[in-house]
Amino acid sequence: KRKNTRVAMPRVLNMYSTGPFWRSYFEVAGVDRANILWSSPSSEELFQAGGKYGSVDPCYPAKVVQAHIHEFLFEVHPKKPIDYIFFPILTHVPSFVDEAQDRTSCPIVAGTPDVIKAAFTKERDFFADRGIEYVDPAFSFDEPVRMKETLFRTWGPRLGLTRDESDFAADQAFLAMKKFDEDLQAKGRAILDQIEMDDKVAILVVGRPYHLDPGLNHGIPDEFQVLGYPILSIRSIPKDPKWLERFYDEGENALSITDVWPENYSANSAQRVWAVKFASRHPNVVLLDLSSFKCGHDAPTYGIIDRIVERSAVPHSTLHDLDANKPGGSIKIRVKTYAHSLKLHEERLEDVSAKKRELARRLDEKRLELLELKQAQLAKRQSPDPSVAKQIASIRERLADYQPPAPKLLEPSSGLIQLGRKKDGRVVAVDAAE
Repeated sequence: KRKNTRVAMPRVLNMYSTGPFWRSYFEVAGVDRANILWSSPSSEELFQAGGKYGSVDPCYPAKVVQAHIHEFLFEVHPKKPIDYIFFPILTHVPSFVDEAQDRTSCPIVAGTPDVIKAAFTKERDFFADRGIEYVDPAFSFDEPVRMKETLFRTWGPRLGLTRDESDFAADQAFLAMKKFDEDLQAKGRAILDQIEMDDKVAILVVGRPYHLDPGLNHGIPDEFQVLGYPILSIRSIPKDPKWLERFYDEGENALSITDVWPENYSANSAQRVWAVKFASRHPNVVLLDLSSFKCGHDAPTYGIIDRIVERSAVPHSTLHDLDANKPGGSIKIRVKTYAHSLKLHEERLEDVSAKKRELARRLDEKRLELLELKQAQLAKRQSPDPSVAKQIASIRERLADYQPPAPKLLEPSSGLIQLGRKKDGRVVAVDAAE
């Protein structure tokens, strides 16, 4: 029974952040992996086909959900009969932010499963007509014990699970969420280490979990990735306090935002503010701030984020009021403009890095000079010091590793005449000092 049961879940809202939990729960409970279905990413075509059931919602991310349910009913079910559509009410979601007053979901997001149920059952029960059961229990990730109880009461009778089987599946699902976060953060750390080494920048997308949906972000992060800029999500930033401490003052809690927003209570809004605060400390991280039209829970963060950005001068691009319409021309202009400013920022980073390397080289040369003088004085006294010889060898090795800056290659110009000369088989720019 379990193996052949088919469960469908919409790829929307906080299902983006909690998806690994639900999938792992069903797999461990015995549902075949092929029978755990997700709806397609949002798109204009998807919304035009299914966004017509009259649910009244103030924001597009909630409004587009009806199109995902429509896809299950009218496109997926005729080909792969669905037994259950599972769309839980999530009142509290996981959050890494310390010292928060609460970890609530947006009430619109939490209530959307009920709104969708009403939209498809008010005049006619589209679920019953197709033999599908719509399952929308309420969960709080702040109460794992109660979550286990609700999971058993919900899926025990439907999948034939014992309490022990359901609790074990839930435990494994929590572990899967933890492992997913660790894996994502390891990849994020690798990107951050690489851009620091290369004096490049990565773009941190400051949004809600569902802004990973290409139908909601309108492919804006992809536009930057095509231009060569790595994209980071809030979830991919390492949360290890030991790794973070180098960006924060001594004794400061790196995972807290009470210094800028003491009364934070909304999990996703608090994570937005934390991400901006992190970017303001990391010289190689810049911001892409995305927010949907009429997002009431994002609104209190706008002023806080603006103040952090203004004081830190971190490069940022703000795209608020995103909706169903995709202004393609406007987006391309914004992307090109921001990309140009990021190129200038990277050049500044390279200059600063070169100056630091030159300063370190000169300091090492001076240290070597003083140590060699000391070694000569000790030799005259016939009392050599092995530690001095060891330091001299170490500094000489470091000095040998210093590489002179590579000559800049000529880049294609836009109508400007550039002077160059051949050197070692290459054309290099003529330095003004020459």
